[in-house]
Amino acid sequence: MFLGAAAEVAAGYMYVKVFENLAHKYLLHDLGKKKESLWRFHFHEHHKAAIKHGMLDPAYFEPWWLNHSRAKEVASLIGAFGVHLPLAKKHPYFVAGVGIGVLEYYYKHKKSHTEPEWAWEHMQNHVKHHLLGQNNYWGVTSGLVDRLVGTAPTISGDEWIALRVFNMRRYNGVREKAEEMAKERSKEHKEKLRESLEGLAEKLYSFLGRK
Repeated sequence: MFLGAAAEVAAGYMYVKVFENLAHKYLLHDLGKKKESLWRFHFHEHHKAAIKHGMLDPAYFEPWWLNHSRAKEVASLIGAFGVHLPLAKKHPYFVAGVGIGVLEYYYKHKKSHTEPEWAWEHMQNHVKHHLLGQNNYWGVTSGLVDRLVGTAPTISGDEWIALRVFNMRRYNGVREKAEEMAKERSKEHKEKLRESLEGLAEKLYSFLGRK
């Protein structure tokens, strides 16, 4: 019983590793390159920021519900997990494995773009995707699938060190400013949200007053 449950959890977890490669390539890139696409935020906003700031994306300093790009990412992850919930009745441990994989993705992806020093040590495949070759290295939390299918070109140790030195210099030069800008944007988003809620309340009171 225990071995069967563990196998299901592992299967669900590994399934996420494969799914993140496919979704990253075909949804976030192939479709995301189109400016009218729902997924455009990834390629046109997230990639642009990561390249400009040496892996840092200031959007990840903001609460996800106040940043439209991050809100779309979180909604996509919730939706991806949600579509598997009907399987829980017969395969609860598989769905649990999917959930673990999704949570890991959210945690590691966010951390890789707020703490690039950590990413260079623990998310090397993802670092290479952003800063070396955006048409390869599709795995975010793992490079296993890329290595199996040949989408993880190898580079020399010297090339890796040079890439790191160049981008860490860029990151160190913008981090403090990026954090301040993110705080200002959060204040602006909160103020707009407050004004929207106040406006909605006024319309509701006006509507009820006419009744």
